[in-house]
Amino acid sequence: MNFDSNVAVDWLIMLLLLLLLVATPLRCDGLQRFADSQEQEGPVEQEDDLTTRWLDQQLPQQISSREKNNREKALAKLQEVFGLPDRASKHHHQVPPQFMTELYNTIAEPSGLTRGRNPYNAKVVRSFIERDNSNSQFFFFNISGLDETEKVLEAELHLYRTRSSNKEKEFTSPYYLVHVYQVLEGQPLAVTDAHRLLNVHYVSAHDGAGWQVFNVREAVLDWVGGARPNLGLLVRSTTLFGESAHARYARRDHHHNSKQPILVLFNDDGKPAPSVPTQVLEGNPKTNQYGNSLDTSFEEYSDVSRDKRSIPLSSPHRYHRHSHVDDSFNSNSTGNGTRVITSTECSRHNLYVDFNDIGWASWIISPKGYSAYHCKGECNFPLEPSQLPTNHATVQSIVYEMGLTPEVGKPCCVPTSLASITFLYFDGDDNVILKMYEDMVADICGCH
Repeated sequence: MNFDSNVAVDWLIMLLLLLLLVATPLRCDGLQRFADSQEQEGPVEQEDDLTTRWLDQQLPQQISSREKNNREKALAKLQEVFGLPDRASKHHHQVPPQFMTELYNTIAEPSGLTRGRNPYNAKVVRSFIERDNSNSQFFFFNISGLDETEKVLEAELHLYRTRSSNKEKEFTSPYYLVHVYQVLEGQPLAVTDAHRLLNVHYVSAHDGAGWQVFNVREAVLDWVGGARPNLGLLVRSTTLFGESAHARYARRDHHHNSKQPILVLFNDDGKPAPSVPTQVLEGNPKTNQYGNSLDTSFEEYSDVSRDKRSIPLSSPHRYHRHSHVDDSFNSNSTGNGTRVITSTECSRHNLYVDFNDIGWASWIISPKGYSAYHCKGECNFPLEPSQLPTNHATVQSIVYEMGLTPEVGKPCCVPTSLASITFLYFDGDDNVILKMYEDMVADICGCH
């Protein structure tokens, strides 16, 4: 009887092992290699213990693979949220255009926190580098990658005029005219008047080097709308009498990359306007490299004039006041009836997103990361004004405290005010983009 029982047990163990091996056919070789290694190291263990140990070794690899897959999905989702280019397109980028870096420094804090509006209230500013410098008068910019959902508000051609030599100065007129044309299909480049005249600027020939800006919105609207193909722009300088003048501009690959010609588009992304401050910074304005103060930094960069506009900037104290919300919530002051706020109550806590950690540092110019913050903590009864409760949250906390409805929980600690941030980054074609993102920073936390 005992013999039959032992046989039955042996058969049961073998059957269980067989079922396990059938369920995991791809792991049999690994199991055999593991068993062989165990035979060399010592006595053979029971087969069920051997299988368990082998599975225990395989589990961390499976978890690691799953975590890696989840990480890739999370990063892809983060890119989708930001509308950023494929991070796989990594290569050495050139120096960003001077205008774009100064624009970023004017409308954003070093942390990326938005503090002012872009020119024309644009939410996206795109700068396109030139793609053809074979002709001194011809400029071509590829804007085929423009987002179809964006609306072009304004378009500007930015050219950096280089300093003329003494020999050139002797023969030039004291003033000259700069004509900008849209190149038309079927017309020779040498005959500039055969193309569409977009702009004419009156410039002093004896001014030093500096930026000149020309409005080319009509041409860009033609290209984007499909009315005419994008064949580029022509820039011709003449004296007041129509003779050719010597006006030289920095070109890509021939001068410093920060001075290269750029086509700048000021676009609306079709989303609601972000809530950014409108006060002007107090005190003496800083001067940027274009030679203009911050509040007039987007006026003309030479004697050439265009519509002047000030860039409203916020008071530097606005976000400073809110940046320490967590300190006020977590303070333990007890002076004159001040309620003690415990560390477990609803407050704002640090959450820093480091772009280097997620592999984006190679193409995001500024900032290199930002403080998103997060809200955490209890919303205990009674809710205080410092917790910024809504009427609904107050009623919910009372219902929870009295136990009137068992399924009703406490109010939640959530952001009650969100701030926007601004990114400056390279796209996949080395163009530089400045973009504002709403609701990216937990500015204030409260109970809702």
